[in-house]
Amino acid sequence: MQSKPVIRSQLRSRRRALSGGYRRLADRKIQKHALSLVRRCGARRVACYLDADGEVGTRQLIRALHEEGVQVYLPVVVPGSRRLHFRRCRPDGPLRRNRYGLAEPPPNSGPVVAATSLSLVLAPLVGFDPLGRRLGMGGGYYDTTFSFLHGRHWHPVRVVGLAYTCQQVASLPGAAWDVPLRAVITERGIVRFRRRTSGRWREWV
Repeated sequence: MQSKPVIRSQLRSRRRALSGGYRRLADRKIQKHALSLVRRCGARRVACYLDADGEVGTRQLIRALHEEGVQVYLPVVVPGSRRLHFRRCRPDGPLRRNRYGLAEPPPNSGPVVAATSLSLVLAPLVGFDPLGRRLGMGGGYYDTTFSFLHGRHWHPVRVVGLAYTCQQVASLPGAAWDVPLRAVITERGIVRFRRRTSGRWREWV
């Protein structure tokens, strides 16, 4: 199996190669599926992200969630750590660049909640496989932040990826600290993953 850096490079190139027209159509479909999931789960505190580097677009999704009365939170890098806090945002709220050049809400622009207080996390990713393994950018921020999910057969915090179908691969190398996804939302629908609970397999979303 290829290493994570090699797979990451290939998938980022594949994602960036998508045409603008395909991307816009896919983003609208993903938004529709995401809103359906939020309604079905009754999620009131939803973490999302601001897209970069060809990730699934989220600006319109964030606006649509606000219009439905959902509290939306964006990840904020905690200085000197590999953890994220989540700060409440509004569609036209102020943003600043963090040390990675990514946009995030500035201090005092909205209340902060811990990851354990979220209902649903719509997470960015570079790749995913049929077992729900997630390949991120390599910083380990999401895995560190949601490490409390390790070993839990069930938890109210649901981590769901947003991705284009082309980002799925047959298999990804796994590590003990990886936080598995409950599902991935693509332009083709919701890809659900199952986990063994009390001797039975069940879908997490």
